[in-house]
Amino acid sequence: MWSVRSFWGQLFVILLGCGTVGCGLVRNAIQEDRRSSNSLPAFTHRPGSWRTEAVRMRDGVELSTRILLPEGVERAPVVLIRNPYDLGPFIELSCDLFVRYGLGCVLQDVRGRMASGGEWWPVVNEVADGEDTLRWLVRQPFVDGNVALFGMSYLGGTALAAVAGELPVEVKTVIVSIFGTDLREVVSERGLLPHELLTAWAAYMPGRRENRSPGDTYRKMLEHRPHLEADVAAFGTPLPFYREWLHALEPGGALWQRPENVALRRMPERPGVPPMLLVGGFDDPFLPATLRTWESLASRERSVMVLGPWNHLGMQSGAVKTPGIQDDMNQWAFTIPWLRHALQGVPLPYEAGRVVVAGHGDSGSRVLPAWPPATREQVLFLDTAPAAGAPGACASASLSGQSPVMPASLSYRYDPAQPWRSEGGARGLAFAMLGRQGITPGPVVQTWPCARQDVLRFVAPPAQSEMRIAGRARLRLRVRSSAEDTAFVAKLVDVDEKGRALHVTDGAATLRLPLADTPAPLAYAPGSEREVEIDFLPTSWVLPKGHRLGLWVSSSNYPMLSAHLNTARPWYEETTPVVAAQTVELGGREEASRLLLPVEFQAEAPTASVTPP
Repeated sequence: MWSVRSFWGQLFVILLGCGTVGCGLVRNAIQEDRRSSNSLPAFTHRPGSWRTEAVRMRDGVELSTRILLPEGVERAPVVLIRNPYDLGPFIELSCDLFVRYGLGCVLQDVRGRMASGGEWWPVVNEVADGEDTLRWLVRQPFVDGNVALFGMSYLGGTALAAVAGELPVEVKTVIVSIFGTDLREVVSERGLLPHELLTAWAAYMPGRRENRSPGDTYRKMLEHRPHLEADVAAFGTPLPFYREWLHALEPGGALWQRPENVALRRMPERPGVPPMLLVGGFDDPFLPATLRTWESLASRERSVMVLGPWNHLGMQSGAVKTPGIQDDMNQWAFTIPWLRHALQGVPLPYEAGRVVVAGHGDSGSRVLPAWPPATREQVLFLDTAPAAGAPGACASASLSGQSPVMPASLSYRYDPAQPWRSEGGARGLAFAMLGRQGITPGPVVQTWPCARQDVLRFVAPPAQSEMRIAGRARLRLRVRSSAEDTAFVAKLVDVDEKGRALHVTDGAATLRLPLADTPAPLAYAPGSEREVEIDFLPTSWVLPKGHRLGLWVSSSNYPMLSAHLNTARPWYEETTPVVAAQTVELGGREEASRLLLPVEFQAEAPTASVTPP
């Protein structure tokens, strides 16, 4: 998705309303700005004219497919983009840029969307349709034998899905931003659904065309119980794909056993997988999937990954900004040289097999052999002792390097009818589709009042020197609950000398799915003790000298995550929430509640910007 409030969005609006000559002038201005701001070489060609074909899939469904070649060129290397969004003129701008460097572009509407036939069912058809489209494409006389797959967000998903099928030898590379091959953690956080991602997305594009009032639809879906019937309440008819997502929140869901999803998860490790350029954002909900794709990628030594402090729109949101980098998920400074190298044999101006990283608090980008970099595990124990000298109005307990000697506990009351409203984080997409109705992602200032009784706050001593957290922090909690099932949610925050707290990262676990590798839901006896381990979303965060690391523990993070209703039934089948008494056990035992931080040994000096070195 893209935001029409951005600078590019404003030009897009102009583009929609202009005449033929005016449109050409706007496109030229946009592409010239892209070229100069990303230090790209001079253009070599002019765009030709679009033509359209209907490409038949194996089951007879025809997909609308548009073709653009450089002016005067009959055969060229080709970039394939498969698109579900009704933003054709905007997406055409990527093709328009490619052809200016002598590359052809094929832009296809995916099944069930816009001008293509068939039924809209997200992700499921993209492996077979991608395979059929590639089989058709490599036989076309305008293709010179070199093909690349390209896409951002869902468009990136269609590119990855096409590689999961039988891949023609003509496919030389894949470029994907903010997507990945293993979507299980994206869809489910230990049984909780990311409403700001999936429910908002379903509200925005439930069928062939975008919903014209997605904000109203989203609110109706959030408010309805049981949530399993929220689609009918909002649209008057079930959304089968959305219901399938709900039933996939627990391990073993039928969605994850579909052959196409199994093939997608296994694709990166297949021999012969082409080199990839992957782009991810630390405030993007698909980052875990991006990282898993990179970690298992068989062609990683010939590939590159770029990570930055971006949300799903490729922008920096929140109170911390990293200077000297290009805020754009397309990362043209990497993408255009990568395509020219893979498809035209132009020497690559940067080294493959590397990760380019710009995190929150960095002064630029770094080129690393791997990510996360080498770290040491710093252990901080949760302690009931007041945090000495902690700034701000809220009373806080301590994070300490020493485990408390005596057993102790802290309790709170969790009412699902009054969940803790999300502030920042990396799980949201609603902000891009619903504007101010969505939660702003990123390092947002935390404003929830101290008077709330459903949050436990812990604060560490001031940092004696700058510290970089790199990777996934983990929180081990010994807990009790009066409920048959419930959630525990944790948030890491950066607390400055005046007490201002910024969101760093968050995570959640449920009593029935207490660990990342829990194979099936576990029954829980109310009042018994259980250890849950919360895996925070990956981050790269510089904690300045004098700032304190804060840990906030609660049971909700709504609507970034669905609010658990504290019953044994799945929350999406429940109509009546139950108030729960929650207890966190501290100290006096070998496995005391503790925070495990991945702290980088020594930060390498940053380069000037996130551009090819």
